[in-house]
Amino acid sequence: MQIGNLIIEPWSKKNCIYRIIAIFLVLLWLTWGLVLFQEGNRLQDRLNELQLEAQRKEDMLRREAIYRRAAMGNQEASSSVQNAVDAFLQ
Repeated sequence: MQIGNLIIEPWSKKNCIYRIIAIFLVLLWLTWGLVLFQEGNRLQDRLNELQLEAQRKEDMLRREAIYRRAAMGNQEASSSVQNAVDAFLQ
């Protein structure tokens, strides 16, 4: 292969070490990219889990608040009826 005035012979003893080093560096770079990609996916999955957990807690608190409001409303309604009956009897 010729690039300008530079002639690169395929796998000659002269450039064998440099080609092996270059191939090793390319493989190392690809491996590093794959590891970063997988780590990003793991972090994204964890973030999604945390968001779902926060949403579940928020929904649970909302349902609990609705239940308490309904219970207090029922309690007030029963006490107001009781007071009306007591007022009628007196």
